Formats: sequence, structure tokens, C-alpha cells
Amino acid sequence: MTIQMEIQDKNLPEIRSTQKSDRNKQTLGGKTPKKFNLKKILISLLVMALLGSIGFGIYKAYTLSKDIGFKLDSKSVLSKQPELKKTSDGKYTNILLVGIDTREGGTLFNTDSIIVMSYNYESKNTTMLSIPRDLNVEIGKDSGYFQRINSAYASGENRKKGEGLSFLQSSVEEVTGLDIQYYAMVDFKAFTEIVDLVGGVDINVENSFTDYSYPGPHGKEVIKFEAGPQTMDGTTALKFARSRHAQQNNEGTDYARARRQQKVIMALKDKILSNETLTNPKRILDIFTSLSKNIKVSEFTMDDIEAALYIAKGFQEGDAKSFSFVLDPASSNYSLVEHKILESGAFAIVPKQGLGIYTNIHKYIQKILEKPGIYEEHPRIYVYNTGLGYQQSLEKVEEMKDSFPYLNIIYYGTLYKDKSGIAVYSDTEDFPYSLEELSNYLKADFRTKPEYVTKNVGAGGVTILLGKEIQEEEQGGI
Repeated sequence: MTIQMEIQDKNLPEIRSTQKSDRNKQTLGGKTPKKFNLKKILISLLVMALLGSIGFGIYKAYTLSKDIGFKLDSKSVLSKQPELKKTSDGKYTNILLVGIDTREGGTLFNTDSIIVMSYNYESKNTTMLSIPRDLNVEIGKDSGYFQRINSAYASGENRKKGEGLSFLQSSVEEVTGLDIQYYAMVDFKAFTEIVDLVGGVDINVENSFTDYSYPGPHGKEVIKFEAGPQTMDGTTALKFARSRHAQQNNEGTDYARARRQQKVIMALKDKILSNETLTNPKRILDIFTSLSKNIKVSEFTMDDIEAALYIAKGFQEGDAKSFSFVLDPASSNYSLVEHKILESGAFAIVPKQGLGIYTNIHKYIQKILEKPGIYEEHPRIYVYNTGLGYQQSLEKVEEMKDSFPYLNIIYYGTLYKDKSGIAVYSDTEDFPYSLEELSNYLKADFRTKPEYVTKNVGAGGVTILLGKEIQEEEQGGI
């Protein structure tokens, strides 16, 4: 945000107009009175009114936001090229998003959702990673005390009011290996209000499900969702995001719920960034007012706001993409975390490497940040030798596994022995990012199924055929 101010130098000589005649001057007691200039007075009043409204606007913004961490200073106001805080390599900005339900009476509850959102400045893409609330982590740095991560916030607050988010942030940074630049914790009351303020959110429900034990305000209630696109109000969207007792289509797990939460967040983001919302000042002010009462965020300045709006513009114009991940046992071919019954008898999710060991999780997260498309699609990859040679093809597969760890890459041996060229294709339209990534990596000669393939291979996944190198004379005929 750039503010330009033009200031008149009082030391400069005043420029006066020269009158050809003094006939219109009237004297009183030997003095010449100043001429009554209505135009100048009106202009002065308008300027004062404008400055007053700007001052009031800044004051109102300050009073509305002082409780959520907004910082207003002259440096941020006059900044010309604002940027968000970034990781040390300048490649990412990481934000911790936390959902909590304090309910009436101010009772402190465990965090219901924990999501790390990472913006990539090179690709302009955003990646979201949900951390399961049952993941056992160390609560407080070097404490030696392990508990479910959803209790970290409450533990910090019980230790000292205001330390809850720093406790949780420390645990999340340890698990993910990421530096968190900002955090935001939103009460569910604000969530429902904001969804209603923007006129609801558009959600495509992938699977129908019924939850017979949803925790309503008056006890358990039954909620039901039918598959298909629909517009949800705040209360409905919250139920969709929080339900975890359904028994159909695997929608009763915390991992399915985490995916639904990300879906709702992205739908709300789209609605807030729509012209319908951005061109409605009252709606924007109402959203800001609701947030100011129900959110806690890390300190931010006007520079941060402007930089965030610039990034948001990319989403509005369709230049950026979003990808979603959940750190569940199925992630990376079941190699990262697992369900476990602890010595205390409590159920928990723990790293497969052991409590407090996150090396593999860190590697996985770096991969999904670098190549989110292929890891989100997570295809089954079928590789065949069709002319390159059995051993050479096997070596190529091992190279691929090193370059794309945590993917399901399987070598199925020899399909043909005399074919030329490398082909990468799929019999479905579900893997556009994977096809692009693997084709570029292998420098594929073909991106569709070759006519010579008459056998039913690679069903439902990505097929790679490793043929011998195409000779120049063959290339000329293609």
C-alpha cells in the first residue's frame, strides 16, 4: 500500500496575483480586509472531511483488529513492495490453521482440526496438510511428555494463558519439519457466521453418508448428506466438516473428516475471493467484525495484508491451484504413521519410526510440496519392458523410485521385446498431473496408448512402456 503526500513548503515565497486596478478594494480604518472566498472554504471543508473519514476508517480498523494481532505502523503503511514472511530459502510461506470449539461458558476444548497451509512462490500453488488430532507428539519442547497433538493448545493455555498456540506451533513444526510464519485459530462460531455472510459455500459431496451420532446442542442428532454438488449454509457446512461417525463409504474416519474440512476451506476461500464478496464493502466489514470476535492470529501488519491480497488475486484469476493431503496411515504406501495401543491402553497414531522420530515424515512433506500434483493423485504405476531390456528396465524403475519415493511404482517385467520408444499413458482421466510429471521425467515419446498394445494392462492407473531408443530414421517417420 503506497500513500503519497504532497506538502507545501512554507518557506517558499507566496505567489500573488497582480491586480490591474484597486477600484474594488474597500478600506476600513486604513486596512484592506481579506476577500471572502467561498470556493476555498468549501475545498478546505472537503479535504478535512476526507482526512477525517480516512482517520476514522484507520481507527475503526485498528479497534476491530487490535485483539487479533493487527499491527499498524508508519513503516507498514508506507511500504512499497510488501511481502509475507517466508521460509529461509524464500520459497514458501507456511500458515498454521486451527479450528476450535470453545462453546458457551468459555470451556477450553481440544483443537478439532489442525492444518498446515503452504504457499509456493515459484509455482503459485497452495498445499494443505491435515495432521490427525490423535497423533502422539511431545507437548512442549524437550518436555519428554507425549500426548495427542490436539491437546497441545489446551496444555499450553493451562500452563500460562496465551501460550497455547505457541505450544501447538512448536509441536507442528517438529512433526512437519516446516517453519511456521503465521497462525490463525478460528472458533466454529466465526466459521458458521462467515459462511452465512458470503451466502453459503458450494460443495461437491463425493460420497453419501449418514451420521447417527453427531454432537448437536441438545445431544446426539442424525445428519445426512447425499452425493452431488450443493450449496451449504454455515450450520450445514460445519456439520459436513465435523462429522466423524458415519458408517458408509469410509466417511466415518478422522481422515475422511480432515479431507472434508479442507474441501470446505477451499470453497469458503473461493466465495470470499469472488467478485460478489469483494465488491460488497458491508459484507467485507461484517466478515472482519465476525473474525475479530472469534479468531486469534499471529501479529501481522498492513504489509502482510497487501501481500496476501496480491496472492489472493492469483487465486481469483485462476492462475493458482490447491492440493490437499492428510497424514494418515495410508499416506505414502503405509510407510509413515500407524495406529497403536499405548502402554496406558489409549489409542493413538504414532510415527512408524517411533515416538518423536519424524525423519520420513519430513522427507514425505518435502516431496508433496515440490510435486503436489502427482502425490495427490497417487496413481498405481505399472512399468513394462517393451524393448529396452529386462535389466535396463529394472534399473530405470529403481531410479524412478528414488526420484518419486512414496509412490506405488511396480515393475511387471517384459511385455514386448522389440518395440521402440517410451510411452506414458492412462486409461482414465484421473491422473493429468502424474502423466505430465512422468512424461517429462522420462522424456516420453508417446503420451497415448500405442496401437501395438492389445493386452489389457495398467487398468485404472498409469502405464509406462520402456522401449528401445528410437533411431533417427524412425523419428523421421513418426
